[in-house]
Amino acid sequence: MTNIGPLLIGILTHTPPYVWAIFAFIVFMGYQRTRDRVVPVWRLLLLPAIMIATAMSGIVGGGLAILPAVAAGLAVGGTSGWLLEREGATRRLPGGRLWLRGEWWSLVQVVLIFGFRYGLAVTTAINPAFVGDPTVHLVTAFVSSLLSAMVLGRTVARLRVFFTSAPTAA
Repeated sequence: MTNIGPLLIGILTHTPPYVWAIFAFIVFMGYQRTRDRVVPVWRLLLLPAIMIATAMSGIVGGGLAILPAVAAGLAVGGTSGWLLEREGATRRLPGGRLWLRGEWWSLVQVVLIFGFRYGLAVTTAINPAFVGDPTVHLVTAFVSSLLSAMVLGRTVARLRVFFTSAPTAA
């Protein structure tokens, strides 16, 4: 049996510092969502925009063959995200703001997305041939689309509240 310790230490020490900074930033953003908060609508759109841009950057290199996997990931993830948003977790406030109930799922989502992309990058660095497999392209496109669409689905559910309800007092 191979000793995994030196491999893990090598992976962690060869990870560029900016990756750890990005990880700290997304954990901070996810942790902020564990508490009730009031945000302007534009701020609600910030994390989904980052997640979609990140997913698109990974998908662009896959070509047309991955479009069915991307479409399936978007459909399943978007629907799941919509269904994860609980009734009463969002209220429209005056002045283009939203009250959002604190929850832990956002933190879990961003860590899953980061972990998936980090794991893929590490695997690619260790075994570049792995990424050349068409099945790997399909699976990574599906998972990346699914996770990003979950963020988008929850955001769309929150925007529905904003656009279909009257402002209430905080």
